[in-house]
Amino acid sequence: MTTIRLQKIALFLLFLIIPIATGDIPGFRNDDEYNDNDHKFPSTILVSTIDGRLRALDARTGEIKWTLQEEPVLRSPSEIKQGFTFLPNPLDGSLYVLKNSSLKRLPFNIPQLVQASPCRGNDGVLYAGSKKDVWLGIDPNTGLKVETLSSLSADRICPANQKNTVFFGRTEYRVSMFDEKNRGKTWNATFNDYSAHLLPEVHSWPFKHYASSSHGYILSVDRVTGEMRWEQDLKQPVAALYLLREDGLHKLPFDVMGKETMESIAKNIYSVDQWPTILGVNAQDSQTTYLSTHFFQALYVGESSFGLYAVEALVDHQTITYSPKLLGPPLLEGPSSVSLTNIESDEYFPPRRPIVRNIPSSITYKTLDGEFLLLGYHDRPGMSIASVIPTRYPPNNSGIRGAIGSTAEPPRIAGPAEVIKQEDTSIFMLLLEKHPIPFYGTFCTIFALLMTVIWQCGRQWDKKNLESSSSNVSIPVVGEFETSKIRSMASWYKRKIEIPTGWLAVGNKLMYNPTDILGTGCEGTVVYRGSFDGREVAVKRVVSEFVKFAHREADLLRDSDTHPHVIRYFCMESDSQFRYLALELCIASLNDYVEREEVQNIVTISFNEMLRQATDGLAHLHASKIVHRDVKPQNVLITVASQRGEMRAVISDFGLCKRVQPGKNSISRGIASGLAGTEGWIAPEVLVSASTSYPVDIFSLGCIFYYVISSGAHPFGKALHRQANIVNGQFSLSKLAETDDWQLADDLIRSMLHNNPSDRLSADSVLLHPFFWTAERRLAFFSDVSDRVEKEEDGSPVVRRLETDAREVVCGGWREHICDALKEDLRKFRTYKSFSVRDLLRAMRNKKHHYRELPEEVRMSLGDIPDQFLNYFTSRFPKLLLHVYKAAEYCAGEPVFRRYYSDEVRTRVSSIVEEEERIRKQIKEQMANEVWARAPKTPVEKRTPLKLAKRNNKINKPANGSNPGPQQ
Repeated sequence: MTTIRLQKIALFLLFLIIPIATGDIPGFRNDDEYNDNDHKFPSTILVSTIDGRLRALDARTGEIKWTLQEEPVLRSPSEIKQGFTFLPNPLDGSLYVLKNSSLKRLPFNIPQLVQASPCRGNDGVLYAGSKKDVWLGIDPNTGLKVETLSSLSADRICPANQKNTVFFGRTEYRVSMFDEKNRGKTWNATFNDYSAHLLPEVHSWPFKHYASSSHGYILSVDRVTGEMRWEQDLKQPVAALYLLREDGLHKLPFDVMGKETMESIAKNIYSVDQWPTILGVNAQDSQTTYLSTHFFQALYVGESSFGLYAVEALVDHQTITYSPKLLGPPLLEGPSSVSLTNIESDEYFPPRRPIVRNIPSSITYKTLDGEFLLLGYHDRPGMSIASVIPTRYPPNNSGIRGAIGSTAEPPRIAGPAEVIKQEDTSIFMLLLEKHPIPFYGTFCTIFALLMTVIWQCGRQWDKKNLESSSSNVSIPVVGEFETSKIRSMASWYKRKIEIPTGWLAVGNKLMYNPTDILGTGCEGTVVYRGSFDGREVAVKRVVSEFVKFAHREADLLRDSDTHPHVIRYFCMESDSQFRYLALELCIASLNDYVEREEVQNIVTISFNEMLRQATDGLAHLHASKIVHRDVKPQNVLITVASQRGEMRAVISDFGLCKRVQPGKNSISRGIASGLAGTEGWIAPEVLVSASTSYPVDIFSLGCIFYYVISSGAHPFGKALHRQANIVNGQFSLSKLAETDDWQLADDLIRSMLHNNPSDRLSADSVLLHPFFWTAERRLAFFSDVSDRVEKEEDGSPVVRRLETDAREVVCGGWREHICDALKEDLRKFRTYKSFSVRDLLRAMRNKKHHYRELPEEVRMSLGDIPDQFLNYFTSRFPKLLLHVYKAAEYCAGEPVFRRYYSDEVRTRVSSIVEEEERIRKQIKEQMANEVWARAPKTPVEKRTPLKLAKRNNKINKPANGSNPGPQQ
């Protein structure tokens, strides 16, 4: 009986809605049907251009009948050197804003702002507006203005008793914007709109019209045949088209196209056979998709004598389009490209049109804020997430109130989802208003299909019940069938999720055991053992008051949990009181490993490897621009990586994590946020500074290193004075002397605990420290350094660094500390300096390369390569590796040594190398100048007494050769 009733109801509704869908019921007549006999002035089109002129055109020929000069449709600032950068649309008053070198469309227009004013934007902009309504009466035959009516006065230009006078309304909207933080930044605009608000638009107009975005070029095409009727150039961009009727103006739809696109169409319009299809005028043609596949939406930014404006236009693939999303702020030589952001890349059009990346300065406007604007075609911008908060509400519930709230709720800022919802609602109401018959027809058709599906399902259900009842002897009484059906569905659902006894389910796949608590945190956070889709997980329960932190933690985990040393995130569920995060289940924490011997017995990886993996996970967070801010032994967990039992360390607990914003290097703490972290593990700058960055995690990690290596000691002492010692920078690493490689551990931890954050190592540098090197890597490093300095002069910078404090490194002389067999073998080939580090590295390299050729006694002493061989030398010279590592930093930029040093070390050393090179050249030039200054110009003869006597005799000798007599 139930099925028969459903079938009858469905048939009745189907026959009822067929007349409605076809429009045969009285009262559903299409009132917008165009008929020449219904209107007195059917052949006159009124074109409104941006300069304020109203031109009457013949609808069939395009001939201009008359022109009426009125106020410009749009007035806005003609330059944007100062103030806001808003671009109004002359078609409907919508606004585009230029921010961060990218255009965005605001979700409200000038009329809506005026209606909501005075109001305040969520970006701190104050809006003030005014509205002025005027009735204009004109003679439709001559265009003469007959009368002007307003609330203030009535202006009669001609006798008011003309029978042909047509009245239509004009509304003038004025809006001003002010920055409450910078009063020097202002912007204002005036928008004029002609409308008769109660008159419907014409949908059956026999012509389609196309207008240019930058000029007044208009093209009219027959809607049915596709024949071009006329073209006209009005020299000014078109703002609106109206059909002039005796009861006022009826707005005509038209498409805005790029100037070059329209010129291309007009040029080829007589040579292309399918040009009607290009314009999409023939709805019956199967190729009407040409319009959607060969034209693209773009935003044209133009300039008129009344200011800058922006209008959306259709362009073809040949139109050059600017893409501000690919351009940075203008530099001295022009703009440089930057990468797309996540939000912008979702709306980015495929590069099917030429995109300009180098901006001509002649079409660029620049503001004092560093913004710049390009005139021309841009990619269609997305919607800006902006809203206005009114200081008062209009008396009715229409207009802008629907977009910004209602009096029943306090004003609030609209989010992205609300903006999208508002747009969807507007589209829904627009379809209902403009196309009522197709809308109701579609709705009724869908309803009929739904009823048909219900009917068919009822038939199948009855057929199934009939078969089952025929196979059973007993027939259920009234109500028994429904009860059995409910029981069967309940048993099926119970089998599906299989909730164990005592467990609680949240959502469809997540459940947890409230009695099995794995750990607790601050603000009521509890971690339970649970299950997600059959997998064992840890369920972190967060109080709903901290839902923002729970969502932030989930977002950060999604972005970073692909790394093997970051805890894995599965899902988040919620109920009325809590949020539940399903996380990877771990067997213990680093704190458990240090404090509990039973955990040490089951963990199969060394503490060095656990520390390295934790550092690797932290380095991944820092590379993802995330600061953890709560690194401590309890938040480094140990988990089983696979069925083979491989263990790994992971970073967990992202509750206090924060992301460093693009373009910044630190995060602000905020006034009310308080201190982030756990006492005893907090870096000193967190207590005294307003901003923190990645070094806070390195400081906490350094404390963890000492805590693990020293088996539970803290570098800053007992808990009572720990935080005070952190602020004063007083720490002790004395426990490291009891461990292996204590020199390396001491150097690493000291570099992580610097009181000055800028002096601490980065996470990448920590990973490359020799403390984490294997024996094979350490031995290879010694060989590479020895090869590098083999042919170097004794005075070269790298050799000088290597030989500094050499006697302390080699313990006075390294020959005195090696076995006799190795000494004897070294004497056979060459002479080695016992106090030279370079010669010690040369000896290690040669014996490693010729290990197979060594005598048996020497090989037995050195041991196997690499572990025993390396230990033979490093155990005798504990400072050797760290000394060579510091000295070889000078070569960090060379290709061979890139794998041993981080970019941070290379950057620091490069400046030192450049400075030393400059000093060396300066000394060399000074020495050359001093040698040149001391050199004699001509040799001076040395005069002895004998030479002087001979010279005097030669002078005093007479001319005849006789000896002169004694002088008187």
